[in-house]
Amino acid sequence: MYGPGTSRVRRVFSACGPVQEKEPNDSYQQATVLKPGKLAKGTIANPKDQDWYRIDAVSDGTISAKLGGIKDVDFVLAFFDKDRRELKRADETTVGGDEQLLDLGVSAGTYFLVVSNNNEKSANAVQIYGLETKLDAPAGREREANDSALTAQVLEAGGFAKGHYWPAKQLLAEDPEASEEDWYSVAVAQSGLFLLNVDVSEVPKVDAILEVYDTNGYKLKELDAGGIGEGESLRNFGVRGPGKFSLRLRSKLKSQGNPDVPYDLTTELLPYQGLNEFEPNDQRADATPLERESISGTIAPAGDQDWFKVSSDSGTKSLLRAELSGLAGMDLTLSLRDGLGNEIAFVDNMGKEQPEVMTGWGLTGGDWHVVVMEKSGKKSDSRQTYALARKVTPWQEGLEWEPNNSSGTVQTLKVGESVDGYFAPKGDEDWYEFNLYQKSVVVLELPGVINVAAAVTLFDQEYTELAAAKSAKPGEPAALERELDRGTYVVRLAPGDAAQNNVRDKYSFRVRVK
Repeated sequence: MYGPGTSRVRRVFSACGPVQEKEPNDSYQQATVLKPGKLAKGTIANPKDQDWYRIDAVSDGTISAKLGGIKDVDFVLAFFDKDRRELKRADETTVGGDEQLLDLGVSAGTYFLVVSNNNEKSANAVQIYGLETKLDAPAGREREANDSALTAQVLEAGGFAKGHYWPAKQLLAEDPEASEEDWYSVAVAQSGLFLLNVDVSEVPKVDAILEVYDTNGYKLKELDAGGIGEGESLRNFGVRGPGKFSLRLRSKLKSQGNPDVPYDLTTELLPYQGLNEFEPNDQRADATPLERESISGTIAPAGDQDWFKVSSDSGTKSLLRAELSGLAGMDLTLSLRDGLGNEIAFVDNMGKEQPEVMTGWGLTGGDWHVVVMEKSGKKSDSRQTYALARKVTPWQEGLEWEPNNSSGTVQTLKVGESVDGYFAPKGDEDWYEFNLYQKSVVVLELPGVINVAAAVTLFDQEYTELAAAKSAKPGEPAALERELDRGTYVVRLAPGDAAQNNVRDKYSFRVRVK
């Protein structure tokens, strides 16, 4: 009647003797007294029979109750507080099935367990059911009912709770088919900036979703990286203390639950030291300041965007180089945004699991943003961390200043001087302009760059093409010589194949006269 393992439990209870229901016990006034940890026995005298049991708790704890099914009866098991407000209800099985409630939180006071039947045709007034109860200490345990933000269980940041996705359906919700939910209110008592890590262990048969809400009920984050039987992890979630926010843990699909295997909800609170992204940083307004040379982050959940803010002094010109490590199973991309969030550059040079590098981008004062994303928007893994390194150096003559990839952003170069730059990212073009003050033979020299067969194209000030030259093969130089009249001229440097690029080796382009 009770399933595997029940006989041992029954022997433990029977040592103190079972409690027999005392009819009539159809209301709270007539409830049979049941001490936590005792076994109660009773019958369903008719299809509408209700058996009330009163539990007088003397201290905090959690109670679990299991009701053994009998022939013809479709049991319903419910839990009420002293004011007869129903807190939890289980009706997971049909005729002849067991029902159970787990992790029922109690404090000193009176509570009720109610046994009823949901089969109008039942006719079994003789067979005895068994109502098993168990009392556990409250430390580290879920305390039902915690099915809403209003009834969220208080959990100190850095704390732990063991709970169950059970019952699978939340029968007291507006939608009785709604999945079970467990809410936790996490308090950060200290002042300052912190990182919160949350781990939810795997539970067979359950596809868990972990959500984070602020004190106003606004959802800040949703994690659904794992599938059925897999856990969820939140990493580097930014917390400003003192403050509170809520965790909502639920099963993804209706009627998913597991009364046999609990989840472990573990939280960790760490001082923020600028070494990790400060989640949520999914938009410009929440960008994590990138003040150190390197910072780490994670892509989770799927579709995650990580924004990092780079600030530069006004009145100065600087160059930004950003390097992003690869992640197993993912294709990461980099983009550079201005202070308003407008995209200036997008870098997707490499493929899956490969690093990405942004080179030579010019910063003039104010705030700029580097954004990390997974290309497909469908992959995530909170267990892996990427590294984002940045280097900001003063710009000086002789260095490329991106963006200079069009005639509208052409960079000035003096005759007799050279400029160092990169053919990167893919599809990059670098445009330079020089002035010739008398008729001369001009030589354009571009040494070889590994992996790039470069093309040099000369235009007049009306952008009419005058001449062109190309490397014989990747890694070899390209040169162009032509007699020119006095005037302004423009040169375009570009790989012969748009897929060619090199973020490691600079070119050094020179314009001179013979």
